[in-house]
Amino acid sequence: MKKTLTFLFIGILSICLFVSSGELEESPDVITLSVLHYLDLADDVSNQNFEKLVAAFEASHPNIRLMFDYLVNEPYHNKLQTLNIADELPDLMFLWPGKRTGNVTGSGKIKDLRPWLEGKESMFAPSAMAPQGPNGEIYELPEQVTATHVMYVNTKLLDELGLSFPSTLDELLDQKDTIINAGYIPIAMDNKDGWQMQSTFLSALVERTGSREWLIEARDGDASFSDPEFVNAVAVVEDLSDADMFSPGINQAEYGRALTDFNTGKAVYFIDGGWRVSNIVGEMAAELQPSIELYSFPDIPNQKGKTQSTAIVAGTGFGMNANLTGEKAEAAWKWIWFFSGPEGSKIKQEQGWLPAVKLPPTDDTPELQKKLAVFLSEKPGGYVIDAVMDGEGMGTLHPLLQQMMLGEITAQQVGDRYENWVAENDSGRK
Repeated sequence: MKKTLTFLFIGILSICLFVSSGELEESPDVITLSVLHYLDLADDVSNQNFEKLVAAFEASHPNIRLMFDYLVNEPYHNKLQTLNIADELPDLMFLWPGKRTGNVTGSGKIKDLRPWLEGKESMFAPSAMAPQGPNGEIYELPEQVTATHVMYVNTKLLDELGLSFPSTLDELLDQKDTIINAGYIPIAMDNKDGWQMQSTFLSALVERTGSREWLIEARDGDASFSDPEFVNAVAVVEDLSDADMFSPGINQAEYGRALTDFNTGKAVYFIDGGWRVSNIVGEMAAELQPSIELYSFPDIPNQKGKTQSTAIVAGTGFGMNANLTGEKAEAAWKWIWFFSGPEGSKIKQEQGWLPAVKLPPTDDTPELQKKLAVFLSEKPGGYVIDAVMDGEGMGTLHPLLQQMMLGEITAQQVGDRYENWVAENDSGRK
């Protein structure tokens, strides 16, 4: 019933937005832009935070109206790809800096933002300005630079259990009985959509067992995903799954359940991206937040990469349809600049984000955001797999990881079968 009501609400909201924007479009003084945005309307904190951004933008730009269509996870990517193929992309859309939306950004249908960015590049963290196209194009303006892998730790629970943060995988596995017997979840994660295990965990593990350079070699065909460098990383996931270290029902759990378990003190560890800091700040009881620390996963067997390394990527952001010209293009840029530039980023900073644009910390900056800034400044970073490899291949890799966690296949079979897909289909091999 709850899910039915959620979908009904989304449908009614979409209709209202459409009608409102359609009426405004008739006014010659108002520019209306269609926007496809990646947002889970069932996530109250993220939804409310975004509403504050939109309200602030509309207050300062009364002649621009944004007509939003909201989706999340694979439905978002499926719709974006469908619209791209049909040549019906909206005016603005939420994009990734790497290959996750590479079929769209590489289609020639997205504007290069460099003409608008000229002279503003130094306002951003250097990694946010990394080229996104073959000739240095910037297709989306990153809202943040983030680690896709953070191991959040409830130190209050560790102290209660007489434990400390482990330095190795074996030490972590040795904590299992103590944690479970006390009624807690060892590692809270949800993986129904599949990308979570790949992006927030496996990517960091591949940096450990292979290296940043190795993943590029695998993309280009100078190495293989059947190699030990990849299989050893997958085997860590297999070992943890076999030991029941993850949340019960992890592969059936909707994104957000693990966060709730961690925020309510039901889990000792929680693996997700750095972006979850804003949710923890907004949802966890204030008195519990000082006990939360940010780590990277402990050392693992067959490690070749750097200890405590994570996976770091320039953030997502909005891009605009290449067909936009004149006042409509300028209006689209105003939203992009507001969303990721100083004004919108200041609002996000207050919400617990660490923006890509350089902003000094304030007295009101949440402590967890400060901890994330230290984490990003100290931890070595590898690549995120779906930022390097074709997004379509995640439709093969993600289910393979889930099958392995269910005990149906081995880590080596995951590597072999993903390599078969890459060899036949990935653009890096062609």
